[in-house]
Amino acid sequence: MVSDTLSWGPGAAEALGLPSRDLPKTGQAFSQLVEPGCGLSRQDAIGTAEGPGRAYETRFALRFEPDRVVMVEDAGRWQPDVQGRPAFARGQLRLDAASGARDLLPAVLKQRSELLCSIQNGINEALRISQTCTLIVGALDDEEADAMAEIARKLRPMMRRHDLFTVLGPHRFALTLTCCPAADAPSAMKRLIGLMKDHPAAASLHLGAACAPDHTFKATKLLRFAERALASGVERGEACKLYDARPKAPSPAAEQAPFDWIAALNSRSLILACQPMVEAHSRTPALMQACASLSSSEGGPIPLGPVPRLKEANLALLVDGRMLELAADHLKDHPGARLALPVSGNTLQDTEWLPILAAHLGARPGIESRLVIEVPEAALAECRKTLGRLHAMKALGIGLSLTGFGAGYVSPSQLRMLPVDLLKIDGVFIQPLKRSTDDRLTIRTLVDRAQHLGIATAAEWVDDEVTARLLASWGVDYLQGALFGEPEAVLQSSTLHQMLKKARG
Repeated sequence: MVSDTLSWGPGAAEALGLPSRDLPKTGQAFSQLVEPGCGLSRQDAIGTAEGPGRAYETRFALRFEPDRVVMVEDAGRWQPDVQGRPAFARGQLRLDAASGARDLLPAVLKQRSELLCSIQNGINEALRISQTCTLIVGALDDEEADAMAEIARKLRPMMRRHDLFTVLGPHRFALTLTCCPAADAPSAMKRLIGLMKDHPAAASLHLGAACAPDHTFKATKLLRFAERALASGVERGEACKLYDARPKAPSPAAEQAPFDWIAALNSRSLILACQPMVEAHSRTPALMQACASLSSSEGGPIPLGPVPRLKEANLALLVDGRMLELAADHLKDHPGARLALPVSGNTLQDTEWLPILAAHLGARPGIESRLVIEVPEAALAECRKTLGRLHAMKALGIGLSLTGFGAGYVSPSQLRMLPVDLLKIDGVFIQPLKRSTDDRLTIRTLVDRAQHLGIATAAEWVDDEVTARLLASWGVDYLQGALFGEPEAVLQSSTLHQMLKKARG
């Protein structure tokens, strides 16, 4: 959420009915698809989320075309940054195809669909005769909701034959002006305010505008751009605001994020935090799930999300190398411990990773049998490139786990070729398990596939007893989640701690 980058799993374009190139690449671009007033956005749902595991769940409508809108369920989990603010989220978007039927849509969505179709027709006609189309969106205070009919009457003098006035809601309206270029849009808004000056609602009136083809050729985007301009004007206290298509500069937080990681590496302030993974039936600890963390002011760990990309270096390799060093030291000092350590796809592809892994194992003989390296399924999308490296890692004596299992990056035929010992089912299928028949079927299919191949399975995000018992009854071997304990910091070895203390004076 710091960088606003949005990543999609395989099959997303097909599920949404969009070309792959049109999938939103940022959270802001995705928010443009969300219909206003139809449910909490993901950001708002995260802000109001309660309960264990920082889970969120919401339902809203997405509009893909003027007459194509569908309700979706958006659920997942988020991780905080060092200040406790949401920094990274991973979840699942489920489309309710039946809700897209026009007869089932709420009246406000039907009304917007009619407006958007009219706007699109106006844009198409304007382009046919090399003209333009301006859309003005207006908003009043709630108490002025009964003023819409009077507003429509007062605006008639500035409307031509093909212009259109539409009520968007209790206190919102839209005015479509054909043959009105972007240069004339500010004057048109000022004229609109002039026609309204004698009306009691004039003092609370705010306007936002966008133009076609200057800003877009599509009606859905034109309406969203106008509404965004309106929101910006309201925030700044401006009565009129024209949409600004210039890209915004990255936020200071986004620019600062990579340097925070570098500073943490240089100061060696990254710590290892571990969460127990238990046997499904006996509930006895089987191994500890490790993750990169920072120490909080209260003394507990703050798990960190994905490592940002740097042009100058593979930052993920540096972080994973440091975590491997801490994990190897912990295994050496605790002969009975077993650790599962995740590494990123970028690290797996780096030619320096195998020598680093071999060096740490060689310096601490005997720990390899108690170390499991976790590889994300998404990193194996091109299986032939990584298969050799997986076999090389396996030859060092370590265990291999495939995380995010079920996302669809690896086919059943490819799975047979992977030298993995454990398949960790993606938590996005576990979280809605109690209410989702589809996810129950998905998990049982994944477990059956793993059992057929003779590979153990684990499930993450297990937070309640009902889910734990279901998974155990279906044959899942290991469980991990808040039900069995939260991540706890692993203390550094005394030798290393003394060396650092001496080096710092």
